[in-house]
Amino acid sequence: MLFGPFELNVAERSLRKAEEIVPVGGRAFDILMALIDRAGEVVTKGELMARAWPDVIVEEGSLRVHLSALRKALGDGQFGNKYISNVQGRGYCFVASVTRPPERQDGLAAFSGVSNLPPALGRMVGRDDAVREICARMQTERLVTVLGTGGIGKTTIAVAVGHAALADFSEAVSFVDLSALKDKEQVFGAVIAALGVNPRFDDPEEALLRILRDRKALIILDGCEHLVDKAAEITDRIFRSTRNVHVLATSREALQVAGEGVFHLVPLDCPPEQEGQTATQVLSYSAARLFAERMSARGSDFSLSDGEAPVVAEICRRLDGIALAIELAAGRAATFGVRDTLSRLGSRLDLLKFGRRTANPRHQTLRATLDWSHDQLSEVERIVLRRVGIFVGHFTLEAAVAVAEGDGVGRASVVDAVGTLVDKSLIGVLADTRGTSYRLLDTTRAYTLEKLATCGEHNSVAARHADYSIGLLEANSVNLFDLRASETATQAVRDYLGNVRAALEWSFGPNGNDRTSLRLAAAAAQLFVAMSLLPECRHWMERATDRMTPDCDQREQMEIHASLALSLMFTEGNSQQVRDAFETALTFAEQREDAYQTMRLLSGLSMYFHRIIDAAGSLELALRSEVVARKTRNPDDAILADSMLGSAYYMLADHFRAQQHLERSLRSSPRHRRFNATQYLFDPRTTSLFNLTRSHWFAGNLDRAARCAEMTVEEADRSDHPIALCRALMLTMPYYFWIDDVDQVKRSLSRFELTAEKYSLAPFRAVALGLRGRYLVRIGETGDGIQHLWDSLEGLARQRYEMLVTDFVSELAVCLAKRNERVEALKLLDESIAVQITSKRPLHLPALLMAKGLTHACGRAPDVQQAEHCLQKAMDLADQQSALSFQLRAGLELARIWIGRGDIRRAGDLIKPIYDRFSEGFATPDLKSARGMLELTSVQ
Repeated sequence: MLFGPFELNVAERSLRKAEEIVPVGGRAFDILMALIDRAGEVVTKGELMARAWPDVIVEEGSLRVHLSALRKALGDGQFGNKYISNVQGRGYCFVASVTRPPERQDGLAAFSGVSNLPPALGRMVGRDDAVREICARMQTERLVTVLGTGGIGKTTIAVAVGHAALADFSEAVSFVDLSALKDKEQVFGAVIAALGVNPRFDDPEEALLRILRDRKALIILDGCEHLVDKAAEITDRIFRSTRNVHVLATSREALQVAGEGVFHLVPLDCPPEQEGQTATQVLSYSAARLFAERMSARGSDFSLSDGEAPVVAEICRRLDGIALAIELAAGRAATFGVRDTLSRLGSRLDLLKFGRRTANPRHQTLRATLDWSHDQLSEVERIVLRRVGIFVGHFTLEAAVAVAEGDGVGRASVVDAVGTLVDKSLIGVLADTRGTSYRLLDTTRAYTLEKLATCGEHNSVAARHADYSIGLLEANSVNLFDLRASETATQAVRDYLGNVRAALEWSFGPNGNDRTSLRLAAAAAQLFVAMSLLPECRHWMERATDRMTPDCDQREQMEIHASLALSLMFTEGNSQQVRDAFETALTFAEQREDAYQTMRLLSGLSMYFHRIIDAAGSLELALRSEVVARKTRNPDDAILADSMLGSAYYMLADHFRAQQHLERSLRSSPRHRRFNATQYLFDPRTTSLFNLTRSHWFAGNLDRAARCAEMTVEEADRSDHPIALCRALMLTMPYYFWIDDVDQVKRSLSRFELTAEKYSLAPFRAVALGLRGRYLVRIGETGDGIQHLWDSLEGLARQRYEMLVTDFVSELAVCLAKRNERVEALKLLDESIAVQITSKRPLHLPALLMAKGLTHACGRAPDVQQAEHCLQKAMDLADQQSALSFQLRAGLELARIWIGRGDIRRAGDLIKPIYDRFSEGFATPDLKSARGMLELTSVQ
């Protein structure tokens, strides 16, 4: 974006003037973005503070400070240039003209090549002009809503427009089917998924706007009528937050959003009521052509004769040119002939025409068409049709039998009826590599559900639907993560998600029952975990726990508590509720003497202890897991126990025993087998690798640490699980900071931030802030880095997430000391050191003591004596822990102090015995510095 002499790069978060970077802090940049996004509008102070401090409550004075710095950076008011205006009592307004440069070629301005459009029809009847007109309007209008009655062909038109517009939007055209969705959160998630990003967010609304903010794209929202308010809301938010995103909507009513252009999709042209029309004349009208083509497509050897032409013309007129109604009639005509079809339709004429004159003509017309079609069915066909209407999206024949069989309707009758309903175009069929599945048109489904309620069967059929869902989930639970399982079966379960949601809604609703709801929640938990839908998992598990009673099935209670613990831990943090849920589930497992579940839950609770750095608790759990593994003699359990033991010993700074267990765990586990999270709640290989990376690093085995770090990320990638990837990236990045590989940090950090954001992993997002702060400090943007570190520590404290807190405290303290804020820096360090000592966390004490020594040595009036004392303590403690890397780094800092005052030989005597203990890693910065220092001291 360009304004005045400035260029704002949103992707890089940079501001340039004449190719020179203009220093702007992170908060100030967010404020500038908020103002420019709504240039010419008044943005309230509250909105600006919410944008710049989304998770922190701040005083208005903070906003004024950052605005003042921003104005200074812009030269606001100098030489007649005015950018930000204060609107008294209301807020601020960006008053300069803002333009956008031509589309960039780096892929940031558009989702190049991203399109999920359904295939276009090979031949579309009577709609070419409509497609051309809508395409032309999309050039100048950002929102066009295609209005028309149900079944008129809105989706067909929208898909055709999408294909025609691919070139204009660099193929960034996304198709969003809203038909299976129920609420706003699902709408935002569906749009995100259509853009090629998984819809797993705590706040999908804000995530979507971030994704789209600087993109050029066309989004097609298909079937908005049942979510019109929510479709309008998402469209309005997109328009206010973006400049180059266009929306094409299909609906039965306007969205009523500012700037909306409405395209009324009229019925297909019908032949007029006129004597003596020939077949050629009738077929010149699109409605008749559609009728004839659909008859032929149904396998009928149909060629319209002059004698039948008036009959077809009458059918088209009576059906008002509605595409769906015509297709239904053509399907009937393929069986009964056109004359019989007209006769059967004739009794509905008055209702059809009455429907067109009501306040809601589109609905009534389609209802009339469906009523007519419904009347042609046998009683068994009607029963089956209304019962299978319970399914959301596609369903299999077995699923249809499960819900439709019973009350006098046998399996064979259901199978026959489904085939007949397919032939009559009331059920659609899809055949692909995964087999054959069926689906009702959405309008047909709404009609059948009404019939289901009218006849009083809805609750009984919904109960069968819930029972079938439970059976499907329980039968496939072990396959959800395992590559060795049938991919077809696994994907079928994942595709069933809409039905799982519908079944859960019913079972937890007023007509459901506790027994079904708890069984379904327990069965669905692993599906939500498998698909990384952790916020949704948490929602249903919380509702399930509210309904539990002591006499509920223990296995179901165990699964619900375990899944609640896992989803809470990764979406909200490490609360006492998480620990209680894990321990409750573990108690059930032990009471049932279920070794499989006991190991699974010990692994989950162990991960919780790791996150809060409870080293003693972690070791106790690991020892318990070792006992269980010996009883089961299961190799996978032994691998997990070794991984847990190695991780616990690493936390206790016992690197020798840590490496023994971690390496044995890795040797015993297949390298190319994907992590099965339904069996264990964390990936033993990834966990072993990142802990081994860190243990080797601490112990001075720097080349081995480098190899382990690379393998950690590779295997986490292969696991195809966001939590495994986040943990791998997060816990290997500190090693890359240590060896000054800033490029690798940058790459890993970008992936980590994106993954944490995509899957709504709030604790990881807080960690990402701290890692971003360290990176900013490393590249010289210290002010922003300090703010990121403070924000991260605040978030991690709220979430009780301790894993990298000492890293961030050490970095922040040294930065503060360099800015002559030594008192605050020492307070921060002393508090952290006290926590490590009282909580018996020895691992990070050498790093904190080293940071304390540097803090004393920095800034004005350094306290050299205290610096030497702290650095010596750091060296001694690192030596006790065999943490050779930390012993060397603290020694180098101490040696530099001595060299600075002329004690050169003493410095060499300090460093040489430490350096001589290294056997690898000689290309890393610390060892290079040590070698240079020894060369310097040797000539003295």
